[in-house]
Amino acid sequence: MKNLLLHKLTCINTRFIAARSYRFGRRPSISGYYVSPEWFDRRLLLDKKNGNQNDLDVENLFGTEGRNRIKNDLFNKEQQFQRSSMTKIEKIEINLEKPFFNTKDSILIMNADESTPYDCASHINELLKNRSALAVINKKIPWDMHRPLKESCNLSLIHFKHNDCMVANLAFWRSCSMILASVIQNIFKKEHPCKIISIPMSDLKNGSFVCDAFVKNLDNWIATSQEILSITSVLKDEVAKKSKFERLDVNFELAAKLFADNPYRMKEIESSIESSIESDQKNPSKTFSIYRVGNYIDLSEGPMIANTDQIGPIQLTAIHPLRTRDGHRFYRFQGIALPKQLTLNAFAFSMLRDRAKVLNSYGLQ
Repeated sequence: MKNLLLHKLTCINTRFIAARSYRFGRRPSISGYYVSPEWFDRRLLLDKKNGNQNDLDVENLFGTEGRNRIKNDLFNKEQQFQRSSMTKIEKIEINLEKPFFNTKDSILIMNADESTPYDCASHINELLKNRSALAVINKKIPWDMHRPLKESCNLSLIHFKHNDCMVANLAFWRSCSMILASVIQNIFKKEHPCKIISIPMSDLKNGSFVCDAFVKNLDNWIATSQEILSITSVLKDEVAKKSKFERLDVNFELAAKLFADNPYRMKEIESSIESSIESDQKNPSKTFSIYRVGNYIDLSEGPMIANTDQIGPIQLTAIHPLRTRDGHRFYRFQGIALPKQLTLNAFAFSMLRDRAKVLNSYGLQ
């Protein structure tokens, strides 16, 4: 008779993840070596008998790399399921409004729930495809470049020199915030596990993009200039990968699985569910927008820019130690970036960089 106590692991946010759900294939051990499912179960049983509950946390068992692998598997399976659930191909008419200043509108016949604004741009011109950061549907709905179009519409492609590029600027700031979060979660040693608190933010007034993070066992850290330069180097490497921003709308069950290891994300999800409750019943059609860049997945309403190749010079400028209302230490990481399409001399950029060092109070209460 198998010990039923092994069936569940206690997660950080008091939710439960079935240990048996990870029994497909082989798993990495804490030391990084591959182990069999039997070894994994014996380890759980031994720790349970010894009362060593902390070692049963998902954080300790899998680490950041293991959790990212599990999340990406879930993302890929859901993405494939949504694509394969299309029973028939429906044609839609896309009116692409003046791809270039001196051209007329273009009419494209595309596939509903499959073709994206990026595909539309690819049919017209290589330059148009590479520079378009965002799409706008019917002059009012911002739309991701890699998000499938659902019905016939008027489509505008926005770049960073567009006459009305505010929506692209907001998406750019939000995308830089997400890239920064993807770097922060991986830069700390194992004894300092990191949790991203803030969702990707877009605030232009304060002159910097930000990311808030809780770092365990690191209450009195004052970042040195060398540490900031080192993180900037990792940030630049991540941008250079030319990763695209992928969007996926998922239900509550999958969102809870993806972010079960992060109590801050679970709080966001549960708050959203509570706001949609009608007559004490959860809205079964409630969906959550998640994004992936590289192997990092996060919760965001979006939209994001097309890919990291559209990001030009980027720097981490400051790390501010702050505290929550209940006294818990967290860190606000701030950065500055410019779209690759825009150019700025070194002196002007240095002024923007200095301004971006000042504490950005956006979202702080």
